Amino acid sequence: MRVVRKLAAGAIIAAAASGLAMLGAGSASAVGVTPLPGGVQVDLSPGDTQWVHQTHFGQTIGVLPHPSAASFGQALDSAATLSSQYPDGRVVFTVYGPVDQLNGTMLALK
Repeated sequence: MRVVRKLAAGAIIAAAASGLAMLGAGSASAVGVTPLPGGVQVDLSPGDTQWVHQTHFGQTIGVLPHPSAASFGQALDSAATLSSQYPDGRVVFTVYGPVDQLNGTMLALK
């Protein structure tokens, strides 16, 4: 049962990476999702970055029962907080690996 929960949480984090903006901005979203070998790159628009910052969406992801969830959620909230201080600020991140061993990078851009 524990393995199933970890795999489900990993799938949720990966789905959040590719569908994050749909939760916040609906059809007005300008998120760029680029498939990469073994992963995905997500480029949030400035509006989506603002939404992540205002809703603290990273905290929602951070409570999932997955080894990567807490650090991903904290990094997402931190990057969104930093980038949202600029009119065109945005967050770009990548997620790689099998769902039970996710890793990646996150950038806060202004």
